[in-house]
Amino acid sequence: MIAPTSTTNSSNQPVGKNTSWFRTTEGKNYTFIFLLVCSLFLLWGVCNGMIDILNKHFQDSLRITKAESAFVQFANYMGYFFMAIPSGLLAIRFGYKGAIIIGLSLIALGALWFIPATHIGTYWSFLMGLFILAAGLTCLETVCNPYATLLGPPESSAPRINLAQSINGIGWMIGPVLGGFFVLSATGEPITTNTDLYKPYLIVAVAVAIIAFIFVISKVPDLRAMEETKAVAGNGNAKTSVKPKPLWKRWHFVLAVAAQFFYVAAQTGIFSFFINYIASDIPALRQNGAKGLQGFANGLHAAHLIPPAQMTYSAAMLSAKDVTDLSALVAKLQNDPDPKTRPISEFIWNQFTTNRDFLAASSFSATASQINAPSSVQDSAADLDKQVALQKKAILVTGFNQVLQTNLLFDAQRFAGITLPAGVAGLAAQNPSGEQLIRLNRSLVEAAYPVAQIARSPYLNDALFHVTDRGASLLLSFGGFALFLLGRITGTIALRFFKAHTTLALYSVLSMGTMVLVMFPLGWWSVVGLFLSFFFMSIMYPTIFALGIHGLGEQTKIASSFIVQAIVGGAIMPMFMGWLADHWGMRVGFLMPLICFAFVAFYGASWQRVEAKDSMVAK
Repeated sequence: MIAPTSTTNSSNQPVGKNTSWFRTTEGKNYTFIFLLVCSLFLLWGVCNGMIDILNKHFQDSLRITKAESAFVQFANYMGYFFMAIPSGLLAIRFGYKGAIIIGLSLIALGALWFIPATHIGTYWSFLMGLFILAAGLTCLETVCNPYATLLGPPESSAPRINLAQSINGIGWMIGPVLGGFFVLSATGEPITTNTDLYKPYLIVAVAVAIIAFIFVISKVPDLRAMEETKAVAGNGNAKTSVKPKPLWKRWHFVLAVAAQFFYVAAQTGIFSFFINYIASDIPALRQNGAKGLQGFANGLHAAHLIPPAQMTYSAAMLSAKDVTDLSALVAKLQNDPDPKTRPISEFIWNQFTTNRDFLAASSFSATASQINAPSSVQDSAADLDKQVALQKKAILVTGFNQVLQTNLLFDAQRFAGITLPAGVAGLAAQNPSGEQLIRLNRSLVEAAYPVAQIARSPYLNDALFHVTDRGASLLLSFGGFALFLLGRITGTIALRFFKAHTTLALYSVLSMGTMVLVMFPLGWWSVVGLFLSFFFMSIMYPTIFALGIHGLGEQTKIASSFIVQAIVGGAIMPMFMGWLADHWGMRVGFLMPLICFAFVAFYGASWQRVEAKDSMVAK
């Protein structure tokens, strides 16, 4: 807690003679307790990091849109919203230690729920697990953020909470690696099942059990903020007791709640759709770039930090958006009326050994129309057709890509009636392999099928590569979250020398600049902007928290609950971001965090003036 004294620094925060971050003026050393609390910061960082890979995974496994995938964040942050106030009350009733143990128990319950959820297999069952787990995380965040400010002298509270949040940043790096290993594809083909989704959460449950046991056997003091201690002492003397202002009249706190709402909305949106952006909007990599990324992954594997990971795949492979007319393409493959392309269609169709009946099945809408079903049934059939079409397209793309990678389509007799692009026949005679084989086969497919059925690839003239989903998760961990951690560490140092609110305002403005880079098609500059946003937003959550509870005394615990409750911004705004991405593209979706950072900048710029008014004693 930041306590007002007669000696202040440039941030209007006290400066004492004590240089230790963890030893109080009374000589008590809380280093061990702080490290124990940091294990909780690490834990919820891992859990939150795993959430950010689920959007892309559920888009593939459950065939949902980007906007629908944002229900992952909705379930997670609604857990925060509903549990934040109860968490503060639990801290008041049972103390910091009791609330922490309750939170750990809920996390274990939510993590273990993923075992039956995997068998149930529905979206709601997974969302329920995330909600329960988030309720436990809420207890930890509500308790640990203010508790970290108390484990040492008041003047080092802001740097201390940023240090703890730096440990949290390490957890954010671990989460995508742990979760991505089980549920994200290491090739260009998406993983369309949830069979292994429970495994990373089982690991979390075991870790939680160990941490909970350590807390049970450890002596964890229930500390009070300096202002809270004074208020309790003053309650015994009516003459010295001063009734604090109501929280809703403390505008530096009220605006902190709003700023935290918008910050978490921005952070969640960027984290959640990072993999989508890397998968769809970054420029294709040339061979040297792909080799460099693979070398990076191989180095991490050699250091025993990650399992083996394939980082890229050929950009010439077919994607779902390349199938421009699903019904016409399936009909042509099944029964090609053109004698020139019939041998090619028969060859490709024969590769679909188990899914041909499903691909050729009539639509539900056509069946409903033939039997003159009621309009409500026909509407439901149309909705079902959309889901089935997505699954058909995924199967078709997977089959085509297997052909592109493992079979040489070219045969002089098979392509006798087809006019081939210049040099294709000569290249086929060279017996190509790997990426070159994929490009050759894609050229042959495009020569045989019209653009109305298969789109033309811009990646056939050179060896170009896209990043795999698992590769994107590694870039999120060791690129984005590494910069996030670096920003936390350097921000912790910067807050020892610069005003906290000024630093917050500056970093927010710079974050707005990174979003502008991301929104415009500026090639690799846009990618640089995306990664830099992790660095500049890194200090915002703990800094807003410290500024919001500044000088609240006995109101600190319940005020912390409200600030944690503001995390609900991460439940609401990413849906809007996903809706923008579904309608106008992933780049436009980043308009949402741009607006959010603008409000955080306003809060940082106005904090000193607002807090000065709040510090006046209520009459």
